[in-house]
Amino acid sequence: MTLAVATLLALSTTAYSGGGVPRSALPGVKSLETVQRMVMADVDVTRLLAEDLTRESSSVVAPVRFATAIRVTFAPESAGTWETLDDGSRLWRLRIVSPGALSLSLGLDRFDLPAGAAFWVHDPDGAGVQGPYTAENRNALGGLWTAVVFGEELVAELQVPKDAEANIEISSINHGYRFFGERYATGGEKRGSCNINVICPQGDPWRNQIRSVARVTFTSDQSLFLCTAQLVNNTAEDDTPYLLTAQHCIDAPDVAPTIVAYWNYETSACDEFFGGSLSQNQSGAILIASNPLGSGSDFALVELDAKPDPSYNVYYLGWDARDAIPDSAATIHHPGGDQKSISFENDPPNITSYLLDASPGNGNYLRAGDWDEGTTEGGSSGACLFDDATGLCVGTLSGGFAACGNDDPDWYGRLARDWTGDGTPEGRLSDWLDPHDTGVLFLIGKNADGSSGSDETWLIPAAASLPGEAPSNWKSQLAVANLSVETRTVSIHFVANGREWPGKFLSGPHTVAPNASLYIDDPLQSENPTSGLMYVTVDGPGTAVFVRTYNLVPNGTTFGQGQPGILLRDTTNSNELVLPMVHSAPGVYRTNIGFAQTSAGAIQIKVEIYSSAGTMLAEKTYSQSAAWRQINDVFDNMGIGNMTVEGGLIRVTLVTGSPAFWTTYATVIDDTTNDPTYVLPVAP
Repeated sequence: MTLAVATLLALSTTAYSGGGVPRSALPGVKSLETVQRMVMADVDVTRLLAEDLTRESSSVVAPVRFATAIRVTFAPESAGTWETLDDGSRLWRLRIVSPGALSLSLGLDRFDLPAGAAFWVHDPDGAGVQGPYTAENRNALGGLWTAVVFGEELVAELQVPKDAEANIEISSINHGYRFFGERYATGGEKRGSCNINVICPQGDPWRNQIRSVARVTFTSDQSLFLCTAQLVNNTAEDDTPYLLTAQHCIDAPDVAPTIVAYWNYETSACDEFFGGSLSQNQSGAILIASNPLGSGSDFALVELDAKPDPSYNVYYLGWDARDAIPDSAATIHHPGGDQKSISFENDPPNITSYLLDASPGNGNYLRAGDWDEGTTEGGSSGACLFDDATGLCVGTLSGGFAACGNDDPDWYGRLARDWTGDGTPEGRLSDWLDPHDTGVLFLIGKNADGSSGSDETWLIPAAASLPGEAPSNWKSQLAVANLSVETRTVSIHFVANGREWPGKFLSGPHTVAPNASLYIDDPLQSENPTSGLMYVTVDGPGTAVFVRTYNLVPNGTTFGQGQPGILLRDTTNSNELVLPMVHSAPGVYRTNIGFAQTSAGAIQIKVEIYSSAGTMLAEKTYSQSAAWRQINDVFDNMGIGNMTVEGGLIRVTLVTGSPAFWTTYATVIDDTTNDPTYVLPVAP
C-alpha cells in the first residue's frame, strides 16, 4: 500500500508528529537499550544456498529465493516494550535479531490499527526506515508484509493514540541470506557484467517503459522470492493499478497479498553495479487472473492494494495482444533482483512452445533467440518483451537459458494468448485490460495521475523525407511550443506508409522548458526515404505542435506549407469530412489526398469529387488497413485526370470501421514549381 504520510498528518487523531519519521527518532523516548531484544536461532545458510543451486540449475522453473521465513508469534501484549509519551499516546518497540542476516523484513498475520496509529520497521541506527504503515495498509488477508531493512537487527515500532487499541501479530521474521541479486551470502558476485543499467544511453528511448517496471518480492511456502513486474494501462485508462508478471511467480491467491513492489530501483550512473534506493515501495495486492506455465502462457495479473504514490512517477505501460511478431525486441528487468537493466534482441523472435525451438508449437510463447546487448537472469521472470518498433509489451518472461557469455534463448508468454487464456475471466487478460469490451487489441501507455499530467498526443497527418517528382525533394520540420509554466517532456513517433498504428518510436524524450520550443529540422532523416504520419506525445497540457512540409530545390531554397498538429482529445471524429478548394488541371495543378487513422483495424473510405458548381464528377471507395495512406493525383486515380477543376470540393466519408480517430487532408501541388498547398478538412 502507498505510504501516504500526508493523509496521516491530516487525521485529527494522529498520534505522531514526525511525518515519515519513526516516533523513536524524536525527543522524549527512552533509549533503545531499554527495549526487549529477541534473538532468533541460527539459519542454516549453507543448506539454503545448496537448495537454491540445485533448483536453479535444474529444469524446474522457479523464481529466485533470497530469504527464508522464521515462524514466530510476537504480539505487543506478550513481547516488546511499551512506554507512554508526553501527549498520552503509547509507543511499543521490539528489537529482533537474526544472526548473519543480510536483510530483514516482517510478515504480520494480524494488522488492525485504529485511526492515527502508525507502524514502522527500521534498523537500530534509524538509517534504514520503512513506513509508516497505517490501517490503510492492511492487506486482503488482514495482515501486512513490510519492505526490507538491511542488516541482522530490525526494530519494530508501533505508536497508538491515547485510549486507542491496536491488534497486531508478527508471524514471520524474514531472514535475507543473500542480497537482492547477490549470489552468495558473503558479498559474492552480483548480476552479470554484461547487463546494461537503464540509466545508460541505451535506455533513453525507453524512459516511459522503464518507469513502469518494478522489482517485486513475495512469500510462498515459508520462503521469499524475487521477480520482475510492470504496471499496465487498461482501455478505461482509469489508473487501476494492475501489475503484470509471470504465473510461476504469483501462483496462488494467498501469495499476492505478500507482494512488496519496489519502484525505481536503479543505479545513478551507467557504469555502476551498486546503489539505488529501496525507499519507494508498496505492499499488498490481490490476484485477478492467471494462466499456468507450459500448457498455458504463464501470466499473472494482480491489482495492487493502492495506486503507487504520485511521487514515484510511475508509468502505465502500453501493450499489444495482436497475433504479430516484432522485428526486434527489448526487455526491462531486474536480473537477480538487482538494479533495473535493459537488454536488446535485434532479430525477430519466433512463436513456439515453452523451452522448444520448433515453430509454431502450441503458439503460447515467443522465443527470443539470443540477446545482442545485455541478458536476463533469475529475478528477470515476469519482465515484458517489448516490440522495439512500438514500445508495447507483447509477452512476459517465463524462463530460458540466457546469461552473460552465451547466445542462448529465452521464452516469453505471449499476450496474444494471455488475452483469451483459458476462456474464463480468471484465466485471461481481456476482461481486465479491456473492461468495457471495446475490442481493442493494443493500447499505448500513459502517465499516472499526480504526475505532471497524462500524456497528450498530437497527430501530424502527413510528413515526409524523400525525393519526389523531379526536381522536388520533400522534407518536414517539427516545432513543439511549450506555453505552460512547467517543463514538458516530448517524444516523437512515426508510422510509415503501409504500417499499422502505433508505428515506431522516433526520438526523445526531449525536454522543453516553459515558453521555449523544440525545433527539429527533418525529424525523419534517419528513415529517409519515407513518408507517413508522425505523432508527438507530451507529458502534460499547454503545448502546441506545428509541422512545415516543404520542397527543397536544387539551388538550396525551400518553399512549402505549414500544418497544425491535431490534439487527439476526442475518441472519435466526424464520419464525414470535406476538403474545400481543390484544383486539378493537366500540367498546371494536381491534388493528392491522404487518410490517417489511429487503429489497427481496416476501414473503408468513400471519396466523392464535386465541381465548384456542385456536380459530382467521380466517386470511389478505398480500403485501408494501415495507419496512413496517400493517393497521389487523386483526380487521375479516379479517372478524371484530364478535367480542369478549380475551387472544387472533395467529400470524404467513413463507410466502415471504427478507428479511435481518423482524418483526411489534401495537398494541391503546382506542377511547374512543385509548390504544395495544404488543405485542412472541415466537418460539415
